[in-house]
Amino acid sequence: MNDLLYHSAPAVARDLSERLIRLIRNLRPDEASRLQRMLTVDEHERPQMVLTGQYSSGKSTLIEALTDGKYQVPIDSAVTTDKVEVFDWDGLVDLVDTPGVQAGRREHDERAEEALRSADLVLFTVTVDLFDDRLVEHLRHVTEDLRKAPQLLVVITKCRSLLAAEGVREAAVRDALGSFADHVPWVQCDAKTYLDGLQEVDPSRAARRIAASRMDEVRDTINRIARARGDLARFRVPLQQVALVAGEALAALTDNPDEEAVLTVLARQRTALTTRRGLLDSALDRQETEFRTACIRAAEHLADTVESIDESPTPDWSRVDAATATLNDELSSANQRFVDGVRAVLDSQLADFTSEVREIEASPYARQLLALDVEGDIETRNIPVDPGLVRQPGQKQPRVPAWGAKSIEHLKDFQKVWGAGDGIKNSAGSVGHKIVYKLGKLADVKFKPYQAARWANNIGKVAKIGGAVLPVALEAYAVVDEERQEVRAAKEKMRRRNALVGRILAQCDDISSKTLIQVRGELDAEFGKALRAIDEVNRSVHDARAFRTDLDREISAIQVEAQSMLDQLGVPALQA
Repeated sequence: MNDLLYHSAPAVARDLSERLIRLIRNLRPDEASRLQRMLTVDEHERPQMVLTGQYSSGKSTLIEALTDGKYQVPIDSAVTTDKVEVFDWDGLVDLVDTPGVQAGRREHDERAEEALRSADLVLFTVTVDLFDDRLVEHLRHVTEDLRKAPQLLVVITKCRSLLAAEGVREAAVRDALGSFADHVPWVQCDAKTYLDGLQEVDPSRAARRIAASRMDEVRDTINRIARARGDLARFRVPLQQVALVAGEALAALTDNPDEEAVLTVLARQRTALTTRRGLLDSALDRQETEFRTACIRAAEHLADTVESIDESPTPDWSRVDAATATLNDELSSANQRFVDGVRAVLDSQLADFTSEVREIEASPYARQLLALDVEGDIETRNIPVDPGLVRQPGQKQPRVPAWGAKSIEHLKDFQKVWGAGDGIKNSAGSVGHKIVYKLGKLADVKFKPYQAARWANNIGKVAKIGGAVLPVALEAYAVVDEERQEVRAAKEKMRRRNALVGRILAQCDDISSKTLIQVRGELDAEFGKALRAIDEVNRSVHDARAFRTDLDREISAIQVEAQSMLDQLGVPALQA
């Protein structure tokens, strides 16, 4: 059974943090107080998952299935949910059940609309009866007017209640989504079958029911959307703090000066890597925001031009060509500034990181470790250590401990790999050089603005002869003497504008997503490799310690669990 990371990631972070706080209270009071302060992370607003769809489409049952039956929502033959219900899922996620849209009650639609506007993720539920015209209209309202396409998942419910020929449901979903068919995923499931499986006594029958329900596909798709949007990044911070504080706590447990030196150096390396990774993410996010703002501005310029032509008594549609050229230029410039900005971020941030590596290299603890390697022929012995081994009184310890060679090799490799001595930009074999080099290959991700421009070029011209091919009806402009028709025309005008801007933004988001997924993938690979190398040396030091306590083992386990969840939250490789 798969986890829904929206819920499991913050749950793991909270559990590990609470366990770690209990353990570090056993350290010296001043050290315990310092580490507890390090665990403090600014609270984030809980993510909201909003379920919308027609009445009786299975939203409430889907909530029960997502929470493994924790919330048993009452269901009767009436309109089941007559208000927005917010379910606090263990204090970590808000599941929002909305009234059925277009259920014949105006207040229902208003409450559902309010919840949708603030949603982090929208589950649009539809039964196997699929879409009618009103439901298609509501779906396009969600994708175009509310611009929720990147946060949307279409869920066909009750899929075991009616068989369908292969491809029928997919075709219906794609037809309903229209221009967003390639951007919005869909799944089908049967939440009732899943809940029945949870109640089944026979394990084999239970497993078959749960598999047949296809709820794992729902969870996997939600996780994939969250990863692609970067929503799960908010949960990395507390987990990174747990891993960092656990490392610091382990360093505080040692008495041997050399062990203290190596663990302190490793903790400083981990701190530098974790902090720099966060600074890189923040800087990349700013570049993405600036890119998106520039694209919106360019799209709005085109929309303004088209509307001014459309509203003119003597429309001059030849002006669209100039507006299109301007749009092309503005989007190309924004694209180039984005790529250049990402390069500049990597150059400056990784160059700054080189300085930090040099400071660690020059620290007294690092020099103490390198002193162990003054004579290359010093004999070291690998002594197997049992966690409960007690040091024999008077036994002389080796000059170089069993972990010495590995730690010294790691320190030298860390300096070399991260460019210390030559600088990131001048060190051909450094991580920064490799990442910046690979980024140069991303510059060929370009806009295709002609699609939006060609569509804009038809606005008005086609409307004058019927408007049948436009996604919105513009014939309302012909009936200006009735106030009701004027209001409708204004709404359709706004929808047309939103659709135009939305299509350009879809390309913008696709470009930034492809670029940053690959950049972050490269960063995750290199930073993850460095962190794992630190952990390996860390483990070798602790394996060799004569006094291994229960406290030591429990803190190490917390660090491993935190890193495991961080791996699950990692950015997926870009699909070809």
